[in-house]
Amino acid sequence: MNQTFKAAAVQAAAVYLDLDATIDKTCRLVDEAAANGAKVIAFPEAFVPGYPWWIWLGNADYGMKHYIRLFENSVEIPSKSIRKLSEAAKRNKVYFCVSVTEKDRGSLYLTQLWFNPKGDLIGKHRKLKATNAEKMIWGDGDGSMMSVFETEYGNLGGLQCWEHLIPLNLSAMASMNEQLHVASWPTGLPYDGHLFSIEVCEIATKYYAISNQTFCLLASQIWTEEMRDMLGETEYQRNYMKIGYGFAKIIAPNGHVISNTLEHDEEGIVYADIDLKQIIPGKFLIDHAGHYSTPGFLSLTFDKSVHEPVKVIGESKPNVIGYEAIQNS
Repeated sequence: MNQTFKAAAVQAAAVYLDLDATIDKTCRLVDEAAANGAKVIAFPEAFVPGYPWWIWLGNADYGMKHYIRLFENSVEIPSKSIRKLSEAAKRNKVYFCVSVTEKDRGSLYLTQLWFNPKGDLIGKHRKLKATNAEKMIWGDGDGSMMSVFETEYGNLGGLQCWEHLIPLNLSAMASMNEQLHVASWPTGLPYDGHLFSIEVCEIATKYYAISNQTFCLLASQIWTEEMRDMLGETEYQRNYMKIGYGFAKIIAPNGHVISNTLEHDEEGIVYADIDLKQIIPGKFLIDHAGHYSTPGFLSLTFDKSVHEPVKVIGESKPNVIGYEAIQNS
């Protein structure tokens, strides 16, 4: 295992609701981070093809035209988009995690996709429970897609947005001895005291780093004029969307920011040198899925089986009988 290496977290906007352009931008950012020495790269929540901010700005009628465009620009597996992401991982010989709106049959899911240096799609994590108005867009994930990947750069995992505020999620991830965590966030809201302000999102990520003794790659989007022009049909809606409000950074297991930082309205990549040995003293003090637990009276049941809404048993036979068969019957 490589105990020391460089990691990166992206702060950028999607090419809003444009699948092909955002995939190309993602690949360029992977190229840039890898050229600067990063071996593990993190992307923001819903980066491809952008976060559906209209759900917080109006009713379903107002948002339907945007939902249709999101549906048409979502990521399918397999697809040309997946091939491009795979090629970016392989040519740069890196691990990266990108959060996308995934289309599976007729439904959409918020999904982190993980690629390895060979270009393999090694796994995905669907957000377990969409937050509030997000339920209008995304379905639920399950424990079968809540994984930690054993790699030469440690045990890699990730969660999205307010999943970092659910204590049982932290316990499930800690049980898999995660060491490097991708914390995918959208933008923060530009309102002091709001539960979705930058301050709260940072606190949630820092608590995750301290509680689970992991390095956290916090990646975030920013708001742009393009997005405001597309979604802002009223003065209220335009005022809601302030330009910028990204907050990417890399956080050590002691809660300290160890990366460079960017201005809140600036696109770019933050970097930090990771030393996995720094986790050991913290685990000596607190391992709440191990020696610092109380399983005699507090425990978690973590179900990693697949939960399908429709279970198909057997194969159906076609009920169409061809002309030749009819003539010979």
